[in-house]
Amino acid sequence: MRLRASYITKNFGHRAIVKNVTIAVQPGEVVTIFGPNGAGKTTLIKILATLLRPTSGQLEIEGTDAIAHPLQVRSVLGAILHEPLAYTALSPYENLKFFGRMYGIAQLEQRCTTLLAEVGLSRFVHEPLHVFSRGMTQRFMIARALLHHPSVLLFDEPFSGLDAVAKEFVLRRIAQERQNGKGVVITTHSTELGYLAGTRFFFMVNGELEEVASKDEISSETLLHLYEDRLINRAPSA
Repeated sequence: MRLRASYITKNFGHRAIVKNVTIAVQPGEVVTIFGPNGAGKTTLIKILATLLRPTSGQLEIEGTDAIAHPLQVRSVLGAILHEPLAYTALSPYENLKFFGRMYGIAQLEQRCTTLLAEVGLSRFVHEPLHVFSRGMTQRFMIARALLHHPSVLLFDEPFSGLDAVAKEFVLRRIAQERQNGKGVVITTHSTELGYLAGTRFFFMVNGELEEVASKDEISSETLLHLYEDRLINRAPSA
């Protein structure tokens, strides 16, 4: 088991943002969580990435208690969040070298050069991140997430703001990491892209997570209809 979360709840004041979420991710599995804005998806991803502490519940990553030992499990986690998690005044190469030293990566310069080539940034390795487009930044964030060979990848809205070429790149990279045995969790509100990327599907509405089906059990059209029904039937009352 790559990741197991049990009865995770997160409250901000008296408001429950994440409500008793239970989810498990196996090696070579891409779990897609569909949900509208404000559903609690980003909060859940930050909890899984050990960046937020849950109000209650348990979280194990590669068999380690991630709530009690967050620093210990971060070496096996790679995350793409809305924030770049990098120094935007520095180049992608400088960022990767900085973070690589923190992880103690062997043959670091070669690793940085290889990763930046894989994500299509070879021509921009010495440009500061703050001049990058949304798609270029997303490519860099994939390299940043993969730098230390993590076994668990957490992607929050990885397709947001990307053009068609960049979306196709992200889909290919997710498929490649799944084939490499990584456990992947992505959140999205796009049923089309989430279906293409995922192997198992969940809905998250009003902080509650519901397992729907695996990919071999449901078509993209049926998934879309179910999702639309959930948004209508489970919308909060005014």
